[in-house]
Amino acid sequence: MSVAAPATGRYHRCVTAQVQSSDAHLVADLEVSLESALETDGGVRRRDVPRALLLRATIPDLLRQAGVDWALLALLWTAMALSPTWLDLPLMLLVAGRLHALGVILHDATHMPLRGKDWRTRMLEVLVAYPIATTLDAMRYHHLRHHRDSGMASDPYFKAGVDEHRGRWLVQWLRGLLLMPFWTVRAPFGLLASIVPSLRPAYARVFLQDRSGASSEALRESREVAKCAREELGQVIFQALLLVAFVRWPAAMAWHYALPATITGLLASYRVLCEHRYVATSDRTLATILATTRDHHLRWWERVFFAPRNIGFHVVHHLHPQVAQQHLPALRDHYRERLPRYPAPDGWPRPGGARDG
Repeated sequence: MSVAAPATGRYHRCVTAQVQSSDAHLVADLEVSLESALETDGGVRRRDVPRALLLRATIPDLLRQAGVDWALLALLWTAMALSPTWLDLPLMLLVAGRLHALGVILHDATHMPLRGKDWRTRMLEVLVAYPIATTLDAMRYHHLRHHRDSGMASDPYFKAGVDEHRGRWLVQWLRGLLLMPFWTVRAPFGLLASIVPSLRPAYARVFLQDRSGASSEALRESREVAKCAREELGQVIFQALLLVAFVRWPAAMAWHYALPATITGLLASYRVLCEHRYVATSDRTLATILATTRDHHLRWWERVFFAPRNIGFHVVHHLHPQVAQQHLPALRDHYRERLPRYPAPDGWPRPGGARDG
């Protein structure tokens, strides 16, 4: 798993065609790629997994999950308002964990084969994407490309050398402090790019994390990039309402929302570092996924902060990206019974690649 994907001219022509494709979200492409790669590898076939273990997320179910997390947020914010000051920090950490959970609900939605947004999908986006400064379209853009090209040069999340170098690990983790501010800037820039096409290549590469190697012309003409830019309008409106709230209640908004959201960025960046081994890959075979993807933080108390809503069951998530997160533990059990080489969950990652057992 140390062979990097070649950056050939043919590769760049292919990714340019994909950027321009009307099949904007790569869901079908990802499923076909996985089916082909895993069909005969080691005698394990995705199609042989019982259907009861492969249930997909639905918008109504994700809305119910969002309702639970928003109810918990309301309770936590009420507790912060009424409790002694010394309790604010642990309560703030719990708020950050619930904001992190909203991101995982959004993550499930990114894998759905959506071909539009009805009112329920729009409501879900308002509840789980806008509060963490993103949109469903923006997250789909980089996250599905990460799944399709995991560990390759075009993987938006791949950071070479992170597992070996303490400094790089710390830098990547601490970048989480800038996650919410960075995504906040993305919204008005994207909205401007929807009007000024010449800004779309920068919007795609900087804010959507496009690593395809596609030309500026292809990104400027991409229907997917243009749609992501247009969808920033809702995020900009949400940010305007937040700004009004900050002007009206600056201390309360900073203490109850801005600081927990900043902590959420750190939790999210830490989780991403936990999920993969950062070595270059060139294929999507079962052996590669097992060698480069990690299960982590599976105990209930770890999941509260570091891997909410079963996102830590990450190996089977990469094998079956559309399976709803509530079904991942049973799916993991299925694979562990049939694959002796299924990796054990990792301990706590530490800078420099050393890991607790």
